[in-house]
Amino acid sequence: MMKYYIPEINLRDVRNKNNIIKKFENVCNKEIIIEKIIIATDGFYKIEKEDVIKYKFVEKEYNYQSNFLNNYSLIGIDYYEKKVGEVFSIPSESQSINTEKIKFNIGKSENYIVFEKKNNKIIDIYFLSKKKINENNIFFNNDVSLFIDLLMSD
Repeated sequence: MMKYYIPEINLRDVRNKNNIIKKFENVCNKEIIIEKIIIATDGFYKIEKEDVIKYKFVEKEYNYQSNFLNNYSLIGIDYYEKKVGEVFSIPSESQSINTEKIKFNIGKSENYIVFEKKNNKIIDIYFLSKKKINENNIFFNNDVSLFIDLLMSD
């Protein structure tokens, strides 16, 4: 899946908007994913059922498109989480974090805006899609345009 960022969207400004999540709930479908992740210098770990599974991020390519929509740029990252396998110990230099990912989409669209939260504070905002940046997909463009309108309105 492709992860997209719009550098002109200021995270601090979004955090300062009251009820930004509520605004999306009124218009979009919502899915919440809560994860406990253990971050270490050699990757990250998830507890799945009773097993500890090691993962690594694999980033395949980056793309940049200026003037994507209404003078907004778009940065695309093609990445995936590679499952390394079950482990029986975690490095001592590690930290456990709980994250909440709130994904919104319109109807049956497979384009999402994601708000990542840690300790009930938004720490990241990005878009997810199966479409690549150079495909110029009208549905992706329309969804992202609507998400930007919701983010920027008062």
